[in-house]
Amino acid sequence: REAARLLRSSRPIFLRVPRPVELSDHDYERKKQEKLSVLCHRSISLCLGRGMLTMGTHHALSAEQLVIPEIVLAGRVPPANGTLALDTSSYPPNFRVWPEFHNGVAAGLRLSSAMGAKNHERTITRTWIKYNKPVTPQQSDNAAGNNSSSQIPPNYAHGGFLMALGLRGHLSLLTATDLTDYLTQGTITTTVGIFLGMAANKRGTCDPATSKMLCLHIPSLLPSSFIPMELASTVQASAVAGIGLLYQGSSHRLMTEFLLNEIGKHPIKDQSNNDREGFSLLCGLSLGMVNLQKGTSTVCGLEDLRIEERLHKYISGGAEISDSRRQKGVTDAAISASHESGRNSRVYEANAINRDITAPGATVALGLIYIKSHNKSVATSLVLPDTHFQLDYVRPDLLALRVISRSLIFWNDVEPTPEWIDSMVPRVVKSSIEFMKNAARRAASFGQMDDHDQVYPEIYSGKGDATDFDPQAVRQAKSFIVAGACFSLGLRYAGTANRAAGSAIFERIIWFLELRDNKDIVTLTQRPDTCTLTTCLCTAAMSLAMVMAGTGDLDSFRLFRAIRWRCDEDTLYGTHMTLGAAIGLLFLGGGKYTLGNSPGDIAMLITSFYPHYPVLSSDNQYHLQALRHLYALAVHKRILEAVDVDNADKVCIPIELSLAKSNESIEVTTPYLLANDSDFAEIRLKSDRYYPVVINFADFNVQGNISTLYVKRKAGHLDFLQDPNALSSVSTTVESDGGESFLKSIKFFSNDAILSSFAKYFCNPQYKIDDTSFEADVSFEKLCNDIAHECMKEEKTEILPLYLKLFRFIDGISKKNNIKIQNIWDARLLRSYVEMKGRMDDAYFGLVNLLSRQLIALVCESVDKTFQDFGVDETELLSLDNYNGMTRNEGTP
Repeated sequence: REAARLLRSSRPIFLRVPRPVELSDHDYERKKQEKLSVLCHRSISLCLGRGMLTMGTHHALSAEQLVIPEIVLAGRVPPANGTLALDTSSYPPNFRVWPEFHNGVAAGLRLSSAMGAKNHERTITRTWIKYNKPVTPQQSDNAAGNNSSSQIPPNYAHGGFLMALGLRGHLSLLTATDLTDYLTQGTITTTVGIFLGMAANKRGTCDPATSKMLCLHIPSLLPSSFIPMELASTVQASAVAGIGLLYQGSSHRLMTEFLLNEIGKHPIKDQSNNDREGFSLLCGLSLGMVNLQKGTSTVCGLEDLRIEERLHKYISGGAEISDSRRQKGVTDAAISASHESGRNSRVYEANAINRDITAPGATVALGLIYIKSHNKSVATSLVLPDTHFQLDYVRPDLLALRVISRSLIFWNDVEPTPEWIDSMVPRVVKSSIEFMKNAARRAASFGQMDDHDQVYPEIYSGKGDATDFDPQAVRQAKSFIVAGACFSLGLRYAGTANRAAGSAIFERIIWFLELRDNKDIVTLTQRPDTCTLTTCLCTAAMSLAMVMAGTGDLDSFRLFRAIRWRCDEDTLYGTHMTLGAAIGLLFLGGGKYTLGNSPGDIAMLITSFYPHYPVLSSDNQYHLQALRHLYALAVHKRILEAVDVDNADKVCIPIELSLAKSNESIEVTTPYLLANDSDFAEIRLKSDRYYPVVINFADFNVQGNISTLYVKRKAGHLDFLQDPNALSSVSTTVESDGGESFLKSIKFFSNDAILSSFAKYFCNPQYKIDDTSFEADVSFEKLCNDIAHECMKEEKTEILPLYLKLFRFIDGISKKNNIKIQNIWDARLLRSYVEMKGRMDDAYFGLVNLLSRQLIALVCESVDKTFQDFGVDETELLSLDNYNGMTRNEGTP
C-alpha cells in the first residue's frame, strides 16, 4: 500500500508551503507554483514504476473499456484542502507527450498475459481493442463540421496502451487494415507503440508482414527510387528496435549487415540529426539481439562481415575506410568526393569514426553476441585503461558499459561479493584515489582547508606520472566503474533474491549516498560532479531492484524511499523515473512476478534499464524512452499459490520444497515467490488439514512460469488464515450435546447442504422426534449428533440417506408394523459386513467406516428383540434361511 501511494499520480499532490509574515499574496502564490512545479515534475515520472507494480493485476471484461487514469497536475493545499492547478503556460508543448505514453503502458500492463489463456477464456479480442480506441482529432473534426471549438487534443496514452497489448501478447489480434488505420490516423506515440508492440508480440519469429511494416519506416532499407520521407527520429529508432526484437536470435544476414553499417553511419545531407546517439545505440542493441549468444559458434554466412573487427573499430575509433572499397579499386580521392557530395552542412566528421556516438552501441552489441562465451580475445577490446593517458582517452560513462559487457562475456566469473566489485577498478584508479585521500588528510592536518573547502588538484599535484593526472577524471572513472559492476551483478543475479549480491550492491549505494551528503575532507576528495554521482546512484539502485525483483524486501524499500525523498529543482526527470521504477520493480506484479536471467531476458533488461537517463520528459537523445518498458518481456510469474478446489479460494498452507542436487529441503508457506534459479525436485504438502500432495517440480515449471497448486482441505478443519495456531477443529469445537451451538459448528466447518439440513432437522431440539422406539439410555437426538459428527469428520455425507432408511427400519420394527423380509436381510447383510471387516487385515479397508458400529449393533438388537417378542428362536431363523436359499436356487419366487 505504501508503494502504491508513492507511485500514484492520479490524485492532487499534498502541497504545504510555509508562508512568512512579510511575504505578499502575489509572492506566496508564485512560491506555491514553484513548489507544485517541482512535485509535478516527479509525479509525471512515476508511470514507469506503477506499471511494474500493477502488472497482471486486472481482469478485463469484454463489455467494459479499460480505464486509463489521468495524470493530475494539481496540488491540495491545507487546511481547506483546496485544489491548486499547475500553471503550464511556460512549459514546452510536448512536456506531457511521453509521460502520457508511459501512463498508457502502465494501464495496459495491468491486463493478464495471453500466454496462459485459452481461446475460450480470452476476454481481450480484436473487437475489445477497437472498442478502446479513442476518437482521433480528424474524426472529431468531421463529426463537428470542422468546428475548431470542438476539437479534442491528441491522445498520447493510447499509443502506450497499444504497446502494452503487444508486451502482453494481445496486439497480434489486430489485422493489417487495423494497423494501417492506426499508423495513418494516430500520433507519433501511436506509431511507436504499434512498432514496438507488434515486434514484441512477434519476437523471434521473423514475421514477413511485421518486417515490411518496420522496414518501410527505415530510410536506409528503402530503395533509392523511393521518394525520401521525413520521419521523426523516434519513429526510426522504434523501427530499428523492432527489427532487433523481430529477428532476435536469427542471425539474419541482411539485418545484421544493415545494423552493423548503421552504427557508424555519417549524417547525410541536411536530414534530421536529432537523437543520433540514441539511434546508434539502438542499432547496437538490435545487432546484439539478432546475433544473441552467437559468438560461441561461427555463424555460416556472416564471416565476411568481420563483425568483431568492425565493432572493435567503433569502440576504439580511427579512420573508417572499407576494405571492400579498396578491393574494388576505389581511390581515396573518390571516397573523399563521395563524402563531400553527401556531407551534412551542420555536422562534419570527415573520414573518422565518432566514438562518442558509435562506442556505446558497439560495446553493448559485443557483449550480447558473446554472452556466456568466456572469449578472452574478444574481451580484450573491452579492457579498462591502466594508465592515466588511456583513461583520458575514454569517456567515463563508457567505462561502465565496458564493465557490463565484460561481465556478460565472463558470465560465470561474476561473484556476489564487494571484493569482486573492487577488483573491477583498475590499479591506476585505486592508487590515484588513495593518493588524493592521503593528500587531503595531510592538507587538513596542516590547516590548509576546512570541511567546506573543495579539494583542488594543486594540493596534491606533483612531478611524475604518478601524480600528474586529472583528479576529476579519476573520480568519474571510479564512480562509473563501480556503478557498472553493480549493474553487472544486477544482471547476473536478476530475480534470484541473492542476499550476498544484494548486500554488496547495498553497500555501494550507501557509499554513493555518503559521497553525496557528507562534507568531510576525505569524502570531498572522492566526490565526482553531481551529474555523474546521480547517474551512478540511480544505476546502483536499479541494480539492487533487479536482484530483489518481486520480493518486496523491506530494507531495500526503505533505502529507495529515503533516496527519493529529495525533490528540488536540481533533481532531474530521469532520476525520479529511475527511483520510481526501482520501487515498482521491488514489488513487481504485486509480488507475483520476478525477472529472468536467460540471454533473451538479459538483452531486454539492458535495453530497458540502460544506465543513461533522460534529463527532461521529452528527452530521447541518448535512449528512446519507450524502450524502458521492454522489461515486461523478461518477467516471469514465479508465485507458488495454493487454491482450494472446493471454493476456489487461495489458501495459505505450509509446503516442503526438496532440492534437486541434494537431500536437503526447505519449508515455506504459500504464497511463495520462487527465484528464477530455484532448482527443486518436488513439492510436498506439510499439513494435516489438507490431503497429502506430492508433485514433481518439472511438471510445475512451464516456460519459466509456475502453475497453481490445487489442494483439498479435510473436513473438520479450518484454513490457516482462520485458525493459524490449529486451536479449532471438529474434535475440539463441535459439541455433541446438540442445540444451536452444534448446528453453528456444523455450518462453520462444512459447506455441505445435505449435512446442514440433517443437523437442522434431526439434531435440533426445536424439531422433536418421538424416540420411544429406542432403549431408555439411548437418545435419538444424541445418536443423530454422533452420526452428523461422524459424516462431517470422515466426509461421507452420501451415507446420510442410508442412515435415514435405517432409522425408518428401526422405527418400523419397534412398532411391529410394516416389517419386510428384505429389510431383515439388509440388517443381516450389515452385520455380516461388520463381522467380515473385523476379520480382514487390509489396512486401508480397516480405515474406511461406511456406517457406525453403534447403529448397526442397535439395528441387530432391534431385529433380535422383535423376533423374540414374536416367539421366533434362532433355530427357526436358520431353517428359514436354508429354505430361502433352496427356493432361490430352484428359481421359485
